[in-house]
Amino acid sequence: MCYNVSNKTESDKQLEKRLKATYPKKLPQWKPIYSVSGFLHPALPIVTADKPDEISLYNWGLIPGWTPSEELAKQFRANNLNAKSETIFEKRSFSAPIKSKRCLVPVTGFFEWREVNKQKYPYHIHAGKEEIFCLGGIYDEWVNKQTGELINSFSIITTEANPLMAKIHNNKLRMPFIVPPEKEEQWLTTTIKEEELKQLMLPFDENEMQAYTISKRITSRLDNPNAEETILPFSYPELEMYDAFE
Repeated sequence: MCYNVSNKTESDKQLEKRLKATYPKKLPQWKPIYSVSGFLHPALPIVTADKPDEISLYNWGLIPGWTPSEELAKQFRANNLNAKSETIFEKRSFSAPIKSKRCLVPVTGFFEWREVNKQKYPYHIHAGKEEIFCLGGIYDEWVNKQTGELINSFSIITTEANPLMAKIHNNKLRMPFIVPPEKEEQWLTTTIKEEELKQLMLPFDENEMQAYTISKRITSRLDNPNAEETILPFSYPELEMYDAFE
């Protein structure tokens, strides 16, 4: 699955250039994100199908627009960080958004854990030739009837793992849906048919991906994981030895 991402982009201008979209002045000043967990439901930049020329901030953890209560909204938010591509047209939470509310989630990396000899090793993973690449997602808007608050939220789509990700995420065999740059515009097109969407939601080419181990600072309770040190390469001799004899 995909529950942790990074976007170490240094300025909103870099985001604008890569996404060909405007970062509105009304949004908070951009700050690099070295590591953030979806379980914190952070507000992250996305580009939506209805505003493809503008960068928006949506909370991670999709709340369907039809959600009847605040209690149920909290449950959906926690359970809808990801949406499986194989069942996305069948699940009530996702079946409407996948048809017309698709989005791009720009990141500079994501994180997964590899399990070897009952130990888990964190990896930072990058895709594509540019620093910023986009994950495919869906979004929705929900109004809290008790408070009148509008919450904009999204979910990241996942696919089966490619060979590289199957080696890293070896207990789940999943990976986020990475949208090839040349297909980003197509992904946001609202007139695209279901069969075409299914053909888009495929594992990314492993030959276009890079991955390396990082320290366990990312799960430390003493250190802030949102720091540049979190994404620095870190070696595990026992893991290197395991790979050498595998």
